[in-house]
Amino acid sequence: MKKLATLLLCFLLLPSAALAKGPDPIAIYVNGRELRVEEPTPVIRHNRTFLPLRAVTEELGYTVAWDGDKKEVTLTKGDASVVMTIGEKAYRLGGKTAAMDVAPYLEKNRTFIPARYLGEATGLSVKWMPKARVVTVGSYPQKDAPAGERVYVKDVDMSFVLPKDVEISYKLEGKSLDFYEKSNDDAGSDGFLFCLSQVKDPRSDWNNWPVILAYKDGVYYGADFRGDPAMIQDKALKEKFEKAHDRIDDILMTVRVGK
Repeated sequence: MKKLATLLLCFLLLPSAALAKGPDPIAIYVNGRELRVEEPTPVIRHNRTFLPLRAVTEELGYTVAWDGDKKEVTLTKGDASVVMTIGEKAYRLGGKTAAMDVAPYLEKNRTFIPARYLGEATGLSVKWMPKARVVTVGSYPQKDAPAGERVYVKDVDMSFVLPKDVEISYKLEGKSLDFYEKSNDDAGSDGFLFCLSQVKDPRSDWNNWPVILAYKDGVYYGADFRGDPAMIQDKALKEKFEKAHDRIDDILMTVRVGK
């Protein structure tokens, strides 16, 4: 009886432990790639998503200047400039004044700005996906390619263009379309480059420096990386693999949802 009572007590404590864990940290994807920052991480405040300004904007190529006396932060990139002040909703975008519905704030010497207004200030698309707790800023760069060269794979509902100067093969493995450097694959040396797939949650379904290429109807379309040239011992095969590996970005820039 004593053992049974102890067991029941353990089960009763389980929900409390689960509730105490809290939500997962918010992930940031800048131009399709996950921004790996240990701190500070994005937060939800006043029902708004706030982003750590310096980490995100420097990744976007902005220079960040801080004026402690005025509590003012200035972002510059080429001829573009944005000036925001801690605790104030008004900000300057170029030579014009604009307004936010919530103000930037300072915490642990870090400036946090509302995600929506980062998008307005930079002209980039900013999206908040609450279910996956993901913020995307901008999008992966794209380039056009002749329609006749485009390959469509219905199983992943994505199309792409392969470069002509390297031999790259692909095959469907379950719900993943895997790409290989052909010489290595034929030689039994694997030659894995990357895979394309659809996922509901990029945080749990991808885990090797993933790239978000598109988002549609609650589904993330993107690439997960696993290829490593250092694993190949044969010199000739390694050179071919490295050449193909260098073209991954060129392929990803052609990926589109559908045909």
